[in-house]
Amino acid sequence: MPPLPHEGTPATDIKIAVRRLGKVFSTGAGSVRALEDITLDVRDGEFLCLLGPSGCGKTTLLRVMAGLEKPSSGTLEMRHDDPSKSLSAVVFQDYSVFPWKTIRNNVIFPLLQAGVRRSRARELADHWLAQLDLAGFEDAYPDTVSGGMKQRVAIARALAVQPELLLMDEPLAALDAQLRLLLQEKLLDLWQANQNSVVFVTHSIDEALLLGDRIAVMSARPGRIATVIDVPFDRPRDPDEIRASPGFATLRDEIWHRLRRELQPA
Repeated sequence: MPPLPHEGTPATDIKIAVRRLGKVFSTGAGSVRALEDITLDVRDGEFLCLLGPSGCGKTTLLRVMAGLEKPSSGTLEMRHDDPSKSLSAVVFQDYSVFPWKTIRNNVIFPLLQAGVRRSRARELADHWLAQLDLAGFEDAYPDTVSGGMKQRVAIARALAVQPELLLMDEPLAALDAQLRLLLQEKLLDLWQANQNSVVFVTHSIDEALLLGDRIAVMSARPGRIATVIDVPFDRPRDPDEIRASPGFATLRDEIWHRLRRELQPA
């Protein structure tokens, strides 16, 4: 592995540099080692998917990247290019919208916290709500719309702050199969238009192959990086063509065999 760049001066094509990172949680029954010896780079402008068995530490690694957990060992460095922009934004699986705020005000809130003028915050909110097909629902409250719409609000809120890095923890896992396919395609379109750096946690091999530039496959707990796979499909991608291609099925089977080996000890 290449040496870790000195703090503050990571290599120009690396957004996140993780080196030998470990995470141990203390519980009443003792210690639980969630992550061990994680070494991984997230490249500038890439869509990196984290894939692995349940309980392998994917979410823990994402939370460390988000600054919500501290590593027990090792290092993690992130390059922040534009201090006027947010370094990162997080989209969780459970929607995480404020039920007492309208859909528009859910998106406006972090912009106001960042010091954006209310008029400009409203413009940005309405732009991103339109991008997520939520125009016309700006004044609705979250409890009056579907789960899929709530998740689109959460995605619009994250994108509105124009983060350099988008961290997504199984954002589509709670949705029904048809809606999940539609939102995969919407995310693909939005990423291809904006090309933020993205780290995306998923259990779905198909989802990782459709969206990702690379897939980091994690081992059973304690989570390690078992392998990193380059996704060979050119961009921009047509979802129907990708899913129907022989290469898609072949690579899906290859990744499944790798995952199955990890599931056995789990």
